[in-house]
Amino acid sequence: MTRKPLAVIAFSLFALAACDKEPTGQVAAVVNGDEITLQEINAELGNAAIPEGVDKKAIQQAALQRILDRRLLAQSAREEDLDKSPEYMLRERQLQDALLVQIMGQKSQRALRVPGQSEIDKFIAENPSMFADRKLYAIDRIQFAFPKDMSQLKALENDHSMDAVAARLESLGIKFVRSAAQMDSAQVGAQRIQQIKSLPAGEPFIVPENGMVTVGVIKGEQPTPLVGTEARPLAVQAIQNKQLGDTLQQKLKQARTAAEITYQPGFAPEAAKKPAPAAKK
Repeated sequence: MTRKPLAVIAFSLFALAACDKEPTGQVAAVVNGDEITLQEINAELGNAAIPEGVDKKAIQQAALQRILDRRLLAQSAREEDLDKSPEYMLRERQLQDALLVQIMGQKSQRALRVPGQSEIDKFIAENPSMFADRKLYAIDRIQFAFPKDMSQLKALENDHSMDAVAARLESLGIKFVRSAAQMDSAQVGAQRIQQIKSLPAGEPFIVPENGMVTVGVIKGEQPTPLVGTEARPLAVQAIQNKQLGDTLQQKLKQARTAAEITYQPGFAPEAAKKPAPAAKK
């Protein structure tokens, strides 16, 4: 009798097992032995509302085909060992961390308390820029991604008009987009609106945030108050957003306290470099 190597036998058994998989029950399809479930299809559709009269099965089938195409390309990438590349491993870690934080946020959000009427009324009264004094501002806006050398932004302090900012960015070789836009005081917040409006007329404001730099000038404003029943849902959302932010900050604080963190010289934040104060005798 001819003896087959153990690895060959094991692979043969795996191949047979893969062939035996059938798309039944919660499994919508099987592609090269890899199952695609109804749960994956629902996740692909997300919270998209399916209009009345539209064939739901056709929508699910289209979503399934998108997943199948992705899965086939991913399988091809694995055949090329791209899942073993340093770039893949780095991106995988980034996506895993981001996904875990997102799911933790969703879990914390489900546990948030619903604010009472008195708390809602108090919040509305204390935040007039979001409600009674809410305004929509028309702005001339320039946006661009953070430059590699952030010190270049220092030069913008000498530019006192949008045209001067645009000329400066062109001289620095920084690509930007200039367009008319709208700014909602309910979203920006009273403190930032106050800072912007304290600038001389025509003086651009600069907001670096989330990897983008926004430069703008207010060209006009329109009162758009939110009062009565229209104000309450926004107030509830804002209160719960603050609750969620506080909850995540508390979790982060606890995690930092419990963590053991060491830095290579030159990478530690300033607070970590300072020696602890000597205990009083």
